[in-house]
Amino acid sequence: MDSAGVLQWRDSYDAAGILPDSAPPPDLVAEAAGADCLIASDLPRAIASAERLAPGRTPRISPLMREMYLDLPRWVVARWPLRVWEVCITAHWFVRSWQGGIATPEELRRAADAVESLEETSRDAATTVVVTHGAFRRLLAMRLVDRGWTAVSRTGGYSNWSAWRFRSP
Repeated sequence: MDSAGVLQWRDSYDAAGILPDSAPPPDLVAEAAGADCLIASDLPRAIASAERLAPGRTPRISPLMREMYLDLPRWVVARWPLRVWEVCITAHWFVRSWQGGIATPEELRRAADAVESLEETSRDAATTVVVTHGAFRRLLAMRLVDRGWTAVSRTGGYSNWSAWRFRSP
């Protein structure tokens, strides 16, 4: 597909939920069941994931937790399989990050607002589970650490049903 096809695919992906057979690991379900607060991005796949993690609970929906969109590299003008596009987009993002431009000013502000929201929530909730997305999760994690939170553990990297745990200051 060409770049227009990638953008169309991304829009369709954002509008979709998750596959019926996608199941979170039991330990993650147990952790979510014991959480005082469950928050999800406003994208359908995050809402569906939160509902699968904690059946019977209604997550608090927050557009602050929505994925940030990674730029398509301008140097790519070919028609390639989606997997090749994913590699190019990720490489482009890592180069941009290395050069100090991990996110736009708007995305940085949204991440700061998300951290403020989480800090407010954590005052009343011992444990909060946030269902968000890979690139935004990285930005959110950086902002949490900047604000004095401690990164406790990571399982699964950026894969589906991965978990990054933090402790508030």
